[in-house]
Amino acid sequence: MNSRRYTPFVPPTGVFLLGLFLLWSFVLPSGQEAGKTVAPTVEVPVRVFEGARFVDNLGLKDFEVYENGALQQTDALYLIHGQKIGRKDELKPAEPAVGRSYYLLFQTVDWDPRLAETVDYLFSSVLLPGDSMTLVTPMKPYNLQKDALATKSKEVLSKSMQEILRKDIQRGGGEYRDVVKTLRRVTNAIDGNLKNVEDDMESDTSSSDFGLEQQLDFYRNGLKRMESIRLVDENKLVAFAESIKSRPGQKTVYFFYEREYRPEISPMTMQVLLSEYQDSPTILGNLMDLFQFYKREATFSADRVKKAFADADILFHFIFMDKKSQRVFGGSMREQSEDIFPGFRELALSTGGICEMSQNPAASFKNAASSSESYYLLCYTPKNSTADGGFRTIQVKVRATDPKGKVYTVSGRLGYYAR
Repeated sequence: MNSRRYTPFVPPTGVFLLGLFLLWSFVLPSGQEAGKTVAPTVEVPVRVFEGARFVDNLGLKDFEVYENGALQQTDALYLIHGQKIGRKDELKPAEPAVGRSYYLLFQTVDWDPRLAETVDYLFSSVLLPGDSMTLVTPMKPYNLQKDALATKSKEVLSKSMQEILRKDIQRGGGEYRDVVKTLRRVTNAIDGNLKNVEDDMESDTSSSDFGLEQQLDFYRNGLKRMESIRLVDENKLVAFAESIKSRPGQKTVYFFYEREYRPEISPMTMQVLLSEYQDSPTILGNLMDLFQFYKREATFSADRVKKAFADADILFHFIFMDKKSQRVFGGSMREQSEDIFPGFRELALSTGGICEMSQNPAASFKNAASSSESYYLLCYTPKNSTADGGFRTIQVKVRATDPKGKVYTVSGRLGYYAR
């Protein structure tokens, strides 16, 4: 790592493991006492699209803002492109911050060469002098130095970040890849054990039974180890949102998540084993336990996390890196992202971001970055000014002013906590 360009970020209270990458854990601020008033102005970044085209000709009169279902008086509208305010429409002027902070988080175990293209696009077409950027690899976080974009070549910065990302993904994903390889070997061994039973049903199978018992136990422990590595903790996600809430301007998070596959004993093999070992309670019990391991529960509350991200005014993009399953002799590679994908998809939609699924992370990143470049910033003073600590939903509607009846897609933050 070239320390002249990137420096490790060391938060005040330490760095904690979140799945295969690192995020921050900060002391959460205490809630305000009831009776106090909320901030005089609420800012709502809003993006309006007609198909894939950003609609840039709307004014203050074209929007309606609702808080907890009640129509609010909108004080100002600002059309923002990149770091600049392109147009103002004000009844009550505000002072919007137009700075930009980017966070790229990677939960990946394999280096994809197209990530190099992603980084090239980040520096060539997204980042501008004055922007801040934090890279969070499976190993640790890095901050781009404040003056780097103004004083360093974008090509040099891109190559440096690519090298850091490649090395950290290869190192950070090593343990996970080792677990997968071990589980694949065990499923092969279990299948081999099954063939011995099928080929010689009259032989003394006590030794093979003992081997199968060990193999099943080893396989179950491997599944536990896999779960401990890739666990996502909602407390750390919420803490991350709290830690950057006070940053002014637009806060954009790109979360790159690689589709996971788990080596499993094939259904046919399981059926044969359950049938052949009815008189072996230990093996039968181990087989039944596996069904519980195969059933995964969601590891974080999407509702709590998406409210925290919306409250922090974070624009969250979920980039799901798809990949083909690898065949395993005697077993199967089961897709195991079912507890992750729905929650992060909800998180993206609740902040005004998008969810992209593709085998090409560079193309997904370009789509997400393009959708983020321009937005309207609506400012309003809540009619209910009491800081009761509750979460207040925000809904933005575009008035139907077009006689041709064009259909607009409106995206923005879910709401905020009144505190």
